Amino acid sequence: MRNKVIIAVVLLISVACRKQQRFVQEKNINGFALRLQYMPDKDSGLLCFRLNIHNNDGTSMKNSDHFKFNYGLDSLFAFVNVADTLLPVDVIRVANGNISGIEYMLLFNRPHVFSQVNCQLIFKDWLFTNQLMTFPLIDLFNQPI
Repeated sequence: MRNKVIIAVVLLISVACRKQQRFVQEKNINGFALRLQYMPDKDSGLLCFRLNIHNNDGTSMKNSDHFKFNYGLDSLFAFVNVADTLLPVDVIRVANGNISGIEYMLLFNRPHVFSQVNCQLIFKDWLFTNQLMTFPLIDLFNQPI
């Protein structure tokens, strides 16, 4: 009986992990690894994303406590849907204690109507890679947001 319970728990965890993986998109640019993850939340009127940024080689990010990594971040991100552009409600740097990278929580108002095929998240990155990056959101999830 105990073995059946353990097997059931392992199966549930593996299904949950697999489901979570389809909400992740990764990019490697100029020595940085960026990982965008959609955080589904149907109860609120917000779209939530998590963005992890770290060095490709795993070394710690120097001077990441500088104020430029914490303030004015809302001007760096946008949620684009065909011709409509939404700026974030808030961009929060997550204090996770990880010295090898930086993590941000991105919050956008959930649009009432949108074209799922043409949705993308824009990151005007002048902090790390000095590039304009787009994350096509159709790759992140296969269900309506």
